[in-house]
Amino acid sequence: MTLRALMLCALGAVAGPALAADKLLLSGAESSHVGDYAYVGLLMPLGNGSLGNGWVARQWLDRVTYHYAGTGAEVSAEGYGYTSAIGYQAPIGRSHVGLSTALRIGNTNLSPDDSANADRGTRARFSIQAEMTTLFGSSVENQLIAQTQLGNGSYYARERLLIRGIGHYIAGPEMVVKGSREYSAWQAGLTFGGITLGGRTTLLLRGGATGQRGVATEPYLGAEIALGLNGRP
Repeated sequence: MTLRALMLCALGAVAGPALAADKLLLSGAESSHVGDYAYVGLLMPLGNGSLGNGWVARQWLDRVTYHYAGTGAEVSAEGYGYTSAIGYQAPIGRSHVGLSTALRIGNTNLSPDDSANADRGTRARFSIQAEMTTLFGSSVENQLIAQTQLGNGSYYARERLLIRGIGHYIAGPEMVVKGSREYSAWQAGLTFGGITLGGRTTLLLRGGATGQRGVATEPYLGAEIALGLNGRP
């Protein structure tokens, strides 16, 4: 399994007052028996644009651990990465769409060592990401995000349907498919978000089942936090 492409830029994922800000500070974590993932990132408009309409830059730090069946032994991996991305977002009808490209510099340690792993050691790779958020009526929002990384064959796609209920709370199912040259995996679960932590900070909780080829299906739990930052007069 290579470094997972979890560049979570679908802004509606953490909805609420944070989206009215000039910048978004994003943080989150996910844990399962298959592996763990944690990130912190900053999303900001460029020039005269705004989040959701115009040029946007993203800076991202992440850490991932995972296990997979190597040649004759199970391999444990731990990777750290930094990503710098630039993209464009725009409204189209009842949807907001975005397209971005990024350079990720990562370092992966393997135990025991596996020379066949395409992400072994320090690597710099380009990636492409597309996203679309669509409103259906006043209470249903569909989020789709897809990303691929060049050089290791990795891919990530997530479909999330959010329904607004009482007040500002949101909930709904999510489905993820991801993989690379070494593995293929899926996730199916539920989300509950719109939880206000004070000011412009919102929380979304996730949980469900995850499966990977050659590995038993396991539960996963995750959380995503967004903090809106106002930097303009």
